[in-house]
Amino acid sequence: MISLNYYRNKYIAVVGGGATGLSVVNALKNVGADVVLLDDKVINHECYKNIDEVNWNLLDAVVVSPGIHLLWDTNEAVQRAHKFSVPIITDIDMLQQHISESSKIIAITGTNGKSTTTALIHHILNFGKYHAEIGGNFGTPVLNLKDNSDFYVLELSSYQLEGCNILGFDTAILLNITPDHLTRHGGMAGYISAKQKIFANSRPNSVSVISVDDEYCAHLMDLVKLPNVIKISGLIVPKGGIGWESNQLIDDRNFKHEIICENYPKLDGPHNRQNIAATYAASVANGIDKDTFVKRLFNFNGLEHRQELVKIIDEVQYVNDSKATNADSVKQALVRYDNIVWILGGRPKEDGIESLVPYFPKIKSAFLIGEAAEDWHQLLSAHNVKNEIVYTLDSAVQKSYEAAEKGDIVLLSPACASFDQFKSFEDRGEKFKKMVESLPC
Repeated sequence: MISLNYYRNKYIAVVGGGATGLSVVNALKNVGADVVLLDDKVINHECYKNIDEVNWNLLDAVVVSPGIHLLWDTNEAVQRAHKFSVPIITDIDMLQQHISESSKIIAITGTNGKSTTTALIHHILNFGKYHAEIGGNFGTPVLNLKDNSDFYVLELSSYQLEGCNILGFDTAILLNITPDHLTRHGGMAGYISAKQKIFANSRPNSVSVISVDDEYCAHLMDLVKLPNVIKISGLIVPKGGIGWESNQLIDDRNFKHEIICENYPKLDGPHNRQNIAATYAASVANGIDKDTFVKRLFNFNGLEHRQELVKIIDEVQYVNDSKATNADSVKQALVRYDNIVWILGGRPKEDGIESLVPYFPKIKSAFLIGEAAEDWHQLLSAHNVKNEIVYTLDSAVQKSYEAAEKGDIVLLSPACASFDQFKSFEDRGEKFKKMVESLPC
């Protein structure tokens, strides 16, 4: 666990009693801080206090969890922190204050692909010569990571970046930007602004890795003046950058056009090529040689819940893409596969699925679940896609099993959040896998 000695005997309020908030509480208690936890859902916790029991004049800091909305100051604790001029910080800020000077932070963000890239970078770096920790939005709160690691590989969401104040990562990666979480950030400009913060306080020796594959990132490339930028792409070889030509990863830094490796079948598709290019850029920037990168890449098995092949039954592939919670993420699977029996739905995002209409001819049939089912039934029907509202995942799996023929792909790629029926996208994916495993062969 990260040691927070600076906060010994400090008076700190932690807002939010989820996994991140509790990790902060525990880390602060371990160094002897006076901690109060503000979250009415955890009133049985020993550190819980009612907001009126806090002495706001004496607080040294307020630590907010990613779920706490800062933009509109709708949270009462945030309002009071502003009123009493109490500094507002995050667990990411605390990590950056307290890691060893020899440790490096590699931070990854983007609308899609950040989990795969984070996992792949961690896999590349975490071998005999180095030790790397992985966390953040990836699953493990950063203050639960081990102290004195060589590398901290952090997936950072827009929610996490929005609240950060102490920034300046050793390697900062922006993969892509497409519309997402627009309500939280007050529109597209707010969402882009949150993502852009990953490059804040860039130091002369830090490295910024930016994709050129979408207009938002390309615009940021011109807008944000950074000292050491590596351009990457999953579609082309950017001039002086890292990208793809046919099936080959090319390093064109210093305009050498060096072939690094062939395409890796387990990570195919333009989105994964972008992930590989970003990983290679981060690897070479942190001392990994070409041969080590290639060797480590080719024994990486991919990310759970992301186009994960669960089982093949009678020449029908069952694919778990539960992590695809928005249309742009689903697009990656629809580009990759044909003859799709599609399971989709849940709690819809702001962007809907209208952008996927060009890929509807690849859908043989669709089974709709969750809160989005009624609206999306109308959209699919209007485009002559055979579909049926079944509401629940178990019904969708059974119907897909009955409908699928040899050569088809049964694809769980929901384009929705999971919270209407499941605890998380992981929970949804695990349940899907268990249902598929129980199907008769």
